[in-house]
Amino acid sequence: MQPYLWQQAEKYRHVYDTAKWYPIRAGVEFDTLCGITVAPTTKDLIPGLWLDPTCHECDRGLAELAGWPPERLEQLRSIQAGRRPGDAADT
Repeated sequence: MQPYLWQQAEKYRHVYDTAKWYPIRAGVEFDTLCGITVAPTTKDLIPGLWLDPTCHECDRGLAELAGWPPERLEQLRSIQAGRRPGDAADT
């Protein structure tokens, strides 16, 4: 089992700690890596129907836990803000 997994809930895909919250169940709240508590619906648990956007805070948090270097984390922040690396806002 991986230590962190993605789960769609409340209109976003969030990361959760599998040591604390596995298995995820419909209607049962769990804490996310971004610090909020969510409860998935039955539809959120259907494989292949994860169409909601990724939670940027969970995405960055997972990258930090994975040990991404600061420059890669900054690139991720830029992309999430809708900028491409090298845009004027990044210089």
